[in-house]
Amino acid sequence: MEYEQERYFGLHFQPRHGEKMQHVLPASNLVQALEGLQRTIHLVAMMKEGREVRKRARVTRDIEDRFQLHCEVAAEGSFYQPTFIAEKDQSLFSPEDVREVAEITKNLLSSIGAGDEQGFKKVVVDSAFRSPILASLGKMFEGQGGHYRLAVEDKSGRVIADSVAASEAISRFKESRLSPDTHTIVTGYFNKVDFKEHKLSLLIPSSGRLISCIYDEDIEQALLDNARDLIQVVGTIELDEDGNPQRITDVQEVHPVNTDDIDVIDLLPEYLKAKELNNLRVQVQLSEDKQTYFARLDELGIEQAAYTRSDLVDALQAELEFLWNSIAKEVDENLSPKARALKEALQKFFQEMS
Repeated sequence: MEYEQERYFGLHFQPRHGEKMQHVLPASNLVQALEGLQRTIHLVAMMKEGREVRKRARVTRDIEDRFQLHCEVAAEGSFYQPTFIAEKDQSLFSPEDVREVAEITKNLLSSIGAGDEQGFKKVVVDSAFRSPILASLGKMFEGQGGHYRLAVEDKSGRVIADSVAASEAISRFKESRLSPDTHTIVTGYFNKVDFKEHKLSLLIPSSGRLISCIYDEDIEQALLDNARDLIQVVGTIELDEDGNPQRITDVQEVHPVNTDDIDVIDLLPEYLKAKELNNLRVQVQLSEDKQTYFARLDELGIEQAAYTRSDLVDALQAELEFLWNSIAKEVDENLSPKARALKEALQKFFQEMS
């Protein structure tokens, strides 16, 4: 099928130190790689669907069933294990969901392989998932030891990431602000501000805790402009053992919380326009703990989550562009019934400009 390219991962194991090429591999190396990749895929699926991740990052049963890593017959060279993502029984297989999860997984693997920390943060927008994903990738790549190199390849043989570069990047990322006891954004109720001492107080909805922080004078005007109920503070947020913010340091920015609907026309790429005046609007709301934005557009089955409104807008723009190029422009024979219905909806609302 056409979408097999998107959901395919080739695990290519080779000796690292010039040993004679052998088409065998210790079982532990293969198990570590498969378990690490499988858990990474599950975490990506949870993140994409806006699920909450707890301290142990437990994967739900439906995610386990819908995004299973399947193995094809192993091949020589020196040891090559083809894998792909599929639903447990494939009777209710959703190629759109799997394609998106596979694409996100490949993007984060690419960022790890390139040592691109900012790229990793951009892909794994929910910082709560960064530590468990780094742990699963560490198991996958660092578990190869010093005798074997593991390369993850796409179906054309292009290397997405290899264990030597990835292990170095994972160690460096773990030492940065991606650790589980820090955050970069927290939302709370504006309580008070002491302009003389440059001190801001914030009430955290999830815990009822009042926390204070010292801010830089440069953001004082932003505080005055956004002296409203809910604000977002960007900085280094230390978390307690339950995952609740307990201290803020290094405050960099302050943003208002905005849950106004978003006009879909404002999200379209330059080459798309609305076929007719329509009232398609994306519904925006906050999670129960007020820390995450959620967006829904039921007419196109779009759901997104992000910590900031700007990141939410970016994610929505990317998804609309992806849906147009991969669904609206695809021939019907390559689409499932659900995807064909989505194609009709996309072509009903939008058209491509010459």
